[in-house]
Parts: sequence; C-alpha cells; structure tokens
Amino acid sequence: MILSHKNLKNLLLGSCLVATALNVQADNNIDSLTFDSRNDFENFSESVTNIFNHKTLFPAEQLGLTGFDVGASVSFAQSAYKLSNQSKRDQEILPIYSLHAIKGLPGGFDVGLHYNLLADSKASSWSAEVRYALIEGGTAKPAVSLSGNYTKGSGIKALNFSSYGVDLGISKGFANLTPYAGIGLVLANVDPEVENTNTTVDLKTENLSLMKFSAGLNVNLLFMDVLVGYNQIGENATYSLKAGYRF
Repeated sequence: MILSHKNLKNLLLGSCLVATALNVQADNNIDSLTFDSRNDFENFSESVTNIFNHKTLFPAEQLGLTGFDVGASVSFAQSAYKLSNQSKRDQEILPIYSLHAIKGLPGGFDVGLHYNLLADSKASSWSAEVRYALIEGGTAKPAVSLSGNYTKGSGIKALNFSSYGVDLGISKGFANLTPYAGIGLVLANVDPEVENTNTTVDLKTENLSLMKFSAGLNVNLLFMDVLVGYNQIGENATYSLKAGYRF
C-alpha cells in the first residue's frame, strides 16, 4: 500500500498525540537539582546533552532545489542518571519522539528543523541546522557534507540548555540502500536555575565540549524511507528509528 501525503501527515500527527499521552506522568521532569559535588553535576550535564542535543539521522547527500526529507522518529537515549532526582544509574534508557524536516536549497545547501519531545516529561528541544555539500557524490564517489546546528531546550524547570555543533558526514548510495557516518563536536551550555537547586555545593554553568559520532542506514522502499541510526555524544549513545519521505 502506497503511503500518501495524507497518510504521512496522519503518521506525524499520531506521533505527536502518542508523545503527548505518554507525557502525562511526567516522570522525567527535571524540576530541582540535588548534587553533593560539581563533578556529579558535570557528569549529569553530559547525560542531559546526549538527551536533548541534535541527532544526525540523515545521509550526507545534498537534496537539491526540489528535494526534501520529512519524517518522524523514536529514539532511545542513554543516561547515567535518573532525571527526576539525579540518582546515579548504570544505564537509564529514555524514549524521545521527534519530527524532522529538511529542505534543499540552491548552491549545495540544505536547511533543517527538528522538534524533540522527551517521554514522560514536559521537556523538549528544538534544533536547526544548515548543511553544505563539500562533495555532491555520484555513481563512483561518496557524498561529503559539512553542517552546523543549534539546539535550545525548553520545559526544563531546573536547567537552561543550549548547544552548538558541527558535523562532517559521508554517505554512499547502493541501489536503495544508503549507509552514512559522521564525526562532530558538540559545545553545550548547561545552566542551573539557582531557585530550583537544593545542593550542598554552589553549582555553576557547565560549558561542555564533547565528541560526537554518528552512523546509520537509510532504506528507500519506494513508498517511504526507513532509517536506523546511532549517535554517541561523549560516553552516552542514542539509537533511533525514523520513517518518512526523502526526495
């Protein structure tokens, strides 16, 4: 059965409704901070960055003037802490629901906008990116792109989160399969709200510089595209499944 534009719209709307329904309990809210050391807060900030920062879920190929990539994804992000009370965990897995849209522009540029909603929480983030095709790619050579992105968190009562990132990506299509990989740098700002802090130490803004690695596979099924992706920011990983249109 061919997935029409109307069906895709319903898919995206359904994703938003499911995410909203799952947020009723709000178990992943960060309403207050309770840390005994600044080192713990720094480590917690790395987990926060992995959860809310921009994820690479696209091949490097430039879309072209008439091209676009639109879809919805669900991701499972690792955290070393439980968000609501900041208790240390061996591994906390947090679902994130996202909507994505990228549009091709003249001159080898693409622009994108992404909305990410953390399950069981009021917290979300927006990210915007601009990509440039260093090598457009073709039958005998891969595509290489350079991109910059900005992310801003919202609905996080005890923190202000924002980040900048730069990524170098490569991908090569084989029939209907397009594997991709990338490496980048994330510069994150995690700023505690003093009035929502209940600690024995004076917490300061954490300015983090973290390496980012990404890889994935986009599969074109004619009527839709399905992508499986992996992102690692610092020591925390995120696994994603995305569905939508890519032309």
